[in-house]
Amino acid sequence: MSDTVVHAASPPPHILGYTVRSPTRIWVSYIVPTCLGLLVYIVQTASDLALSYQHFSQSEPGLGAGTLVLVILPPIITFILVAASKAQRDCACSERNKCMALGIGLLKLFLFPFFVIFRFCTRLFWAIEGLFHDDDDVERMKCLAKATQTSNIELYLFVQAYAQAAPQIILQLYHMLVQDMFRNYETSAVQSLSLVFSAIDLAAITTSYHRMESQRRVGRHYPWATPQQVDTHRCQLEQNERLCCEAERKKRESERTITSFPESDKIMENFRARRSLPNSGEGTHELHIQGEDEVDNEGLEQLETRALLHSGPRGNATDEEKIQGTRPKLKVRYEDLGDLNTIEVLDSIPETPAPPPPPKTAPPELPVLKPTEDDPPTPDLRRTMSDNEHRKIRRVTRPLSQLETFKDMLLVNAQLYIKENVPHPPKLLMGRLKDEDAEEHSVLIPQSPKPSPLTPKDVVDFYFPRPTKIVNGIQQDDFAGRTVSFFGWIAFISMRMLSLSTFCVFYPKAFFILVGVHYALMLGCLALETRCRGGWSRNLFLLLLAYIYIFVLMEFRVSFKNIRLWYGGYLVLTLVENITISSIWYANEEFESWWFNFIWEWIVYSGILFLATLIVYYCILRPKEVSLIVEDDSTQENQQESNEDQAVA
Repeated sequence: MSDTVVHAASPPPHILGYTVRSPTRIWVSYIVPTCLGLLVYIVQTASDLALSYQHFSQSEPGLGAGTLVLVILPPIITFILVAASKAQRDCACSERNKCMALGIGLLKLFLFPFFVIFRFCTRLFWAIEGLFHDDDDVERMKCLAKATQTSNIELYLFVQAYAQAAPQIILQLYHMLVQDMFRNYETSAVQSLSLVFSAIDLAAITTSYHRMESQRRVGRHYPWATPQQVDTHRCQLEQNERLCCEAERKKRESERTITSFPESDKIMENFRARRSLPNSGEGTHELHIQGEDEVDNEGLEQLETRALLHSGPRGNATDEEKIQGTRPKLKVRYEDLGDLNTIEVLDSIPETPAPPPPPKTAPPELPVLKPTEDDPPTPDLRRTMSDNEHRKIRRVTRPLSQLETFKDMLLVNAQLYIKENVPHPPKLLMGRLKDEDAEEHSVLIPQSPKPSPLTPKDVVDFYFPRPTKIVNGIQQDDFAGRTVSFFGWIAFISMRMLSLSTFCVFYPKAFFILVGVHYALMLGCLALETRCRGGWSRNLFLLLLAYIYIFVLMEFRVSFKNIRLWYGGYLVLTLVENITISSIWYANEEFESWWFNFIWEWIVYSGILFLATLIVYYCILRPKEVSLIVEDDSTQENQQESNEDQAVA
């Protein structure tokens, strides 16, 4: 995690991993896509209108009306969506009154081709204007911000791809395949032009939005969002960057506190070499102890003890072996003790515990009776001891005295060893904070509830002053990835549309059954993925999204929990459907035209091309994943929901 957080708010400034200059980035990310999009829209709209007129002139009012309805349907849907959105209404009425805003909306509805062309020209103008600011990056960024300014026209272009281009391909392909050899070639030429540019438009929109939700979680916003929504999203990105910088700073502070902690691999190496080490070592130094040994109640004896300390095993040794090796061994000077043939010199600590201390005298609460003259005389308990008895007591008391001295010496050595060699845990684990700013003294909440052993090669836990969570997403595709993805979707859409259209020619009832089953399956998967959470508008959108999944798959307004399962399952399902329905009519039906053989070969070749581009994209050109630290508002949302439920109750 670096200080500069890379997100998906803008197109990436690199191609194939190599950073490109700002003018090159403007060309490949703004100017070229805008010019191609403008060309595709003009040709597609003009060909569809000309095709509708051609059908009416050929006395085919049904096909002419159907083609014209598909052209008019996207602006009507866009107008309804904008009017139904409260945010869009507030944005439209912020600078003008409601009547004027409604009038402008109706004007865009009736003159939608001109407003779309004006939108493309505006974007192209500001992108070219940014090329002339070579020495002023601020002005260049302002020009690019105006070029990518949000607009409702982007929503119309999105709706047009799936409400006009996709059904137009099915309709015109069906009409071309049912015609015999005696057909109007002017109509066929316009139909071919409409089919090609409709497929290009559908592939371009799918390439731009097929991972929209993953990109939106880490910075990208909808191109038709309101300025207030864009500002809110930008503030959230800035807050995420501050959280990432704070996490990086706290992580560096935590790593500085554990620089002296033993490494994990060193500990494991010592553990593996444990049994191959010797148990004895050479002595390094001696410890002389001089003191008085209490023999009995009447005499003291001078005693000098010499303890030889051993260094123990060297090299890769564990802490227990080092402590065992430094255990002192005592040697007693025989010239000071005399005849000690029956005494065993203690070379190690006995395992038996020390004897209990002698019992005390009577408690002070009990009264002490003084002797009187009438009492009989008590015997004198004091007596003198002979030399043999004195030596016997010395034999018993001397080992006890040596044990006490040896115990004290062991405690001192252990304390010195721990103080010098055993590292202290980091201050973060002890809950101690340095005297810094007042903000550092707030209550800290750990990110992970279970602490892990802290070593320089392990993950260091750090803390945040507020609840946070990790959000995963991806960047936008660069120019190379977008190009390969575009050709892959072209191949997939060609295979899908040719399979469905040709199957509809031979088996119309089976075609509608197949489409209905596919639609119900996609709707059930979406309901299982979202658990039907949300308002009625979101559930209504799922009905439209399941319709889009008949042709292509995209992560839009629904965040897939397992993206590989969704894409893998969908691609396998559609490939099986396309191969099955194409094999049925190719093996069972008899056809005179060479078009059907060409369609069968084109379906097979399109599938192979799609699989090849899929492998290249996901192995080489797939965009990088991005992880952002964001504030966790789930607790606040749950509290708000519970408060609303209580208010309703």
